[in-house]
Amino acid sequence: MREPGARDLAPLMKPRSVAIIGASQRMSRATRVVRNLQQFGYRGRIFPINPKYGEVLGLPCFPDLASTPEPAESVVVGIPAEQVPPILGAAVDSGVRAAVVLSSGFAEAGPAGQARQAALEHLAAERGLLICGPNCYGVFNIRLGAATFSADLAEVRAGGVAVVSQSGGFSHAIAEHLMRQRAVGLSYIVSCGNQAGVGVEDYVDFLVEDEETAVIGLFVEGFKRPERLRAVAARARARGKPIVALKVGRSENARQAMLAHTGSLAGAPEIVEAVFKQSGIVQVGSISEMIDTLALMSMAGGYARKGWRLAVLSGLGGECGNLSDVADRVGMELPPLAAPTVETLRSFMPDFANPRNPLDGTGAMYENPALFPRVIDVLLHDEMIDVIAFNTRVNVPPASGWAPARNYTQTLCEAVRRGTDRLVLCFNSFAAGDLDQEVIRPLAEAGVPFLEGSETALLALRNLRAYRAFLDRPVAPGPAKPATAAGLPTGAAGVLSGGEAMRLLHEFGIPLAQTHRAKDAEQAVLAAEAVGYPVVLKIDSPDILHKSDVGGVRLGCADATAVREGVRAMLEEVRRRAAAARLEGVLVQRMLAGGTEMIVGVKRDPLFGPAVVCGFGGIFVEVLRDVAVRVPPLDRAEALAMIAELRGVALLRGARGRPAADIDALADALVGVARLAETHAASLRALDINPLVVLDEGWGAIAVDWLIEVGE
Repeated sequence: MREPGARDLAPLMKPRSVAIIGASQRMSRATRVVRNLQQFGYRGRIFPINPKYGEVLGLPCFPDLASTPEPAESVVVGIPAEQVPPILGAAVDSGVRAAVVLSSGFAEAGPAGQARQAALEHLAAERGLLICGPNCYGVFNIRLGAATFSADLAEVRAGGVAVVSQSGGFSHAIAEHLMRQRAVGLSYIVSCGNQAGVGVEDYVDFLVEDEETAVIGLFVEGFKRPERLRAVAARARARGKPIVALKVGRSENARQAMLAHTGSLAGAPEIVEAVFKQSGIVQVGSISEMIDTLALMSMAGGYARKGWRLAVLSGLGGECGNLSDVADRVGMELPPLAAPTVETLRSFMPDFANPRNPLDGTGAMYENPALFPRVIDVLLHDEMIDVIAFNTRVNVPPASGWAPARNYTQTLCEAVRRGTDRLVLCFNSFAAGDLDQEVIRPLAEAGVPFLEGSETALLALRNLRAYRAFLDRPVAPGPAKPATAAGLPTGAAGVLSGGEAMRLLHEFGIPLAQTHRAKDAEQAVLAAEAVGYPVVLKIDSPDILHKSDVGGVRLGCADATAVREGVRAMLEEVRRRAAAARLEGVLVQRMLAGGTEMIVGVKRDPLFGPAVVCGFGGIFVEVLRDVAVRVPPLDRAEALAMIAELRGVALLRGARGRPAADIDALADALVGVARLAETHAASLRALDINPLVVLDEGWGAIAVDWLIEVGE
């Protein structure tokens, strides 16, 4: 069941009739849609619209929408951008419910284009028109032949993979390669362009509920309704329906290119990555990895074993070495073959063979047709192995006709059909031209995916493993907000004072170092005697973000004389180096000994709101940049996973005789900060606890310095 607020996309995704505005007697973008609807067996009515022609591709052509014998449910628009808004306004008046806008010249095209985009967004928001695009290829419902899609497709194959892409070119390239080269069937192809009306999240919402779709692939530049993404992903998880996403925009150059392409605003890459990770969305790093992951996931639905121990068979000794390095790099286990397996292999393989994993079948595998079936049979019965990957070159054979992969394929398919609970796949060492469909198609019919490239094959396998692990994790309830959360100070804006910040952190259970505020040196001495020497002195000012940069910190004040002198010298230096800053006095803290300095904070993303950051802190945070990120809500298990991602986590676990740190206390602090960020999401601009000192195991964690910035 769709979430509240979800839109019924049936008129766009399953139109009962289609009008094509701008179709002509030349093969334009709009005419190509007419041809595709005819070619792929669309059974609804098709109305070309153009006052210049009486017929287009053998169909009656009408001068306008008002002239069609019945109102079209969906229109495709391929006319100059400036004509699109008024045409669509008239379309809505005539009863049209959905529109595919192929035209460019909108949000990606400067102020005039942005004004046209705003007009389309108004039609979508105020009049309920379902708009795909503008600046797109459109939508193709493969099973219905509803190809409101303007790209050349030689052939299509129906199946369970849906591809949604903001890039029209990539929607076409990914879909065509999956169908023509990998024999992977598709349910939908969607090119959504600038997302003036229907956004990526809406398409995913529809596809999660679509019974014909089993796997969803996304090429994303920016999000239209990011607040819905996690809820939609949660429903995909409940249905066991993987979402595989390639999100571009990690570099500044890429972000500028996206603005020029679709006018998309990208969230901070590390925050988008955190949202994907928490939502179980499989993030890939390249088109090749995406295609291999979709191909694998489309055929691995029946794999039920919990293990991922991989055995590789190749006829190339070089590939065995290469694959070993790749497996180590991506974190896939290549366990030793079981002793009985090794013994059996030695009984029939050549003397010069070395039965190990990866297994080099040697040149004998090409010369002795009896060898390959026996090797496969032995591997399929090795209880130490869960996944078997066969490496073979599967390009279209040369004129000589030598194609050993065809014989291997027949043997492998027969073995799989006899029944196995192993996951079996095949892969090329690298991508190199058209694939031999006399190999690929029998493999696909037997449920054996073909992947193209050693690295992307193992990355795809790792992605499937990570997705299955995500499904096995318990669904974590969102942390409850405090029943009586105190509001922020009335009219608060900018950096909170030390006292205000301390009250807010205390409310959410963040342990703070014992801290006293003092107006002058004598009050500072009294505070130091109360907390106990030695103490740290810090400047108290809402205008100074980095105290040490302006001389606003004095360490190791061991007695009253040192405190008085420290206050005097610190105030003098701060007034000199930050003359405009408001000074409210000093903060006095007892000095902590030992522990590991961490940073815990909140940064704000324009799309996804507040995000919690954790990393190794103190003065080295800008240098090391060893951080993990999550978006609230955050529970303890997710906080512990966040800590485990840090490259330096061994320091917290106790490395080289160093005592283990109180990781549980750090996790509790992260959960508290996430609750604070979620509760005050509308007004919190930034939060920085640096350092949070994590003491030895069992002794807790203590915030030593903090900064909180708020605003509307």
